[in-house]
Amino acid sequence: MIQLQGASRIFTKTGTGLGATSLDFNSGEWVTLLGPSGCGKSTLLRLIAGLEKPSEGTVIRPQAKDQIGFVFQDSALLPWLSVLENTMLPLRLKGVSLKDAKASAEKELNRLRIQIHAGSKPHELSGGIRMRVSLARTLVKSPKLILLDEPFAALDEPIRIELGLELRELFNSLKPTIVMVTHSITEALWLSDRVVVFQGQPGKVVLDEALGFGAQRTLSQRGDPRFLSMVERCFGILKGGLQ
Repeated sequence: MIQLQGASRIFTKTGTGLGATSLDFNSGEWVTLLGPSGCGKSTLLRLIAGLEKPSEGTVIRPQAKDQIGFVFQDSALLPWLSVLENTMLPLRLKGVSLKDAKASAEKELNRLRIQIHAGSKPHELSGGIRMRVSLARTLVKSPKLILLDEPFAALDEPIRIELGLELRELFNSLKPTIVMVTHSITEALWLSDRVVVFQGQPGKVVLDEALGFGAQRTLSQRGDPRFLSMVERCFGILKGGLQ
């Protein structure tokens, strides 16, 4: 679905960014990127989205930009619009009629069980609800590719777990391709089909592995010996240990 062929994006003043990277992201899989700050994880997302151009190499992305959804750590909702209006916005900008955009937005708010907040403004919402609205605004476009840049980082752990489970259920039913950035090893392994671990500045891939934990995810899986072994392995790599 997406290919990086020796793609890099290095910021010359700091020496940080993404080193030459060759990766394939397959249709319908969830890949999570792990690595220290400054190794180029978020830069890789921006290259995939077409928000930045590689310093060297190429990024092959068959999707049109309107087929890509990008969810940031900050929900990035427009404060003067209601929840419903924020959710409708991508469709209205594409010229979709008010009636059709409203129907599609209401469908996504119902899917995420936040329709009760349709008339609220962002400042009236909790962090978890704001992130659900951000997801609804992304899903309303029916994207084939969803990019998640630490979407749960600012949330308390129970809400983070709850949203992770909800997003995994959506992934199982809608089958988009997801590429996510997180600093949480447990979150990466628990939610994903595949994990890619980076080291260094600029970053380079040191592990790219399918996880095989199945489509359905439960809290009990986080205590499974095989899961814990993979957590320990990734932790060792991130601390500079051997694979």
